[in-house]
Amino acid sequence: MARRSRLRPVGEVAAADWVVAGIGPFGSGVGGLVPRGFEAYARILHPASAADDTPVTWAEVASWTGRTVHPRVQFRALATLAPDTRAARLREERPWVEDPEPGTLSPAALAALCDVLGRHTASGGLCRFCVWDGYGPGADGRARVSFTPEEPEGPEEGAGRPAPELLPPEFPSGVADSPRVELPNRSYLLLEGPLDAAGELAVSLFPQSPNLFWPDDRAWCVATDTDLDSTYLGGSAALVADVLADERLETVRVEVTDPVWADSDEINR
Repeated sequence: MARRSRLRPVGEVAAADWVVAGIGPFGSGVGGLVPRGFEAYARILHPASAADDTPVTWAEVASWTGRTVHPRVQFRALATLAPDTRAARLREERPWVEDPEPGTLSPAALAALCDVLGRHTASGGLCRFCVWDGYGPGADGRARVSFTPEEPEGPEEGAGRPAPELLPPEFPSGVADSPRVELPNRSYLLLEGPLDAAGELAVSLFPQSPNLFWPDDRAWCVATDTDLDSTYLGGSAALVADVLADERLETVRVEVTDPVWADSDEINR
């Protein structure tokens, strides 16, 4: 039986005004992804994958390549063998076969993060979620990203249809024309719902974490840009300390001015 969605489209995007005002120009570093002004910032490194789909941490990659994990680390540079380890590794298979997934946190990592985030807001029952409106448009031009569809109200309404959870969910037509949260080089649809509904988005049949989300009390903000293989967040020093200490997540502390692009790893480059 399909569960009712707890995420709802928001036709009025004023709740995101503080985010829009606080985020810097596109490409300006961490502060170009999450609002400036938080007490502390952290970065969650999306894992690579082994042949059996087991997550491979960036620390494990660094151990094999002879490189270093640090706040500005970038996977492409980290995954390149250091000169003094190249000879020893040429006959070994590397421990990962797939690079980190850009643009989304895994369901397990998202659940772990939300568990920590929930302890640092009084507004866990009302959060806002932004999802990029450019994911996989169909022939009608509408984004194929959605919240879980609602269960039909009665037997006649759903008669003869496949179970909703077997269909690629999509936003209804009215939402496709709704106002967007406009940020430099990015346009987002806005949803709202409880924090623990963060994992109910999908791209076709695949889980998709929100690209940007925050609680009603603005205690923190989390950003997963569609082009990046890391998730960034701003919040209190206590929140960042808890995120850094959580063994379910691979994290580093960052500054709001730290660069985020592939060429910004000056240590491993």
